[in-house]
Amino acid sequence: MDIFRGGLFLLLVVTMFGCSSSGISDLSKRSSSSASVQPVYEASKAFADIPIATNDSVDIKKSLLLNTGEQWIGRAVIKSSQNIEDAFTYYQANMPDKGWRAVTSVQSEVSILTFEKMSRFAAVQIQSGLVTVTVSPRETEAD
Repeated sequence: MDIFRGGLFLLLVVTMFGCSSSGISDLSKRSSSSASVQPVYEASKAFADIPIATNDSVDIKKSLLLNTGEQWIGRAVIKSSQNIEDAFTYYQANMPDKGWRAVTSVQSEVSILTFEKMSRFAAVQIQSGLVTVTVSPRETEAD
């Protein structure tokens, strides 16, 4: 029975360490000597190809990042200081500067803008005080 428990413990440890080196990044758990500054820097670097307004910040605990840089997919939750109209105008004007092509948009109480860039799509959802940018891979067309 002790051999079984030892084997189970070893399997659990190997699984835990194996998962920790995957491409999934949890920015909220990274440690540094300047914890208050470092996560904001890392977030802007990790979500490199979406604009983030000067006074806005990424809510790291609510965001999900798979991969980094210009190939990331997932969800960036941004606490916005802008009203809905200004945030809509900001993303409409600045996403193309990061290489995104506008597909469609709807401006309302909860506004949505969609963009595409090479093999990815981005949906920008804007509501009072919150901007959620969800980026997903584009499905390949079937022959």
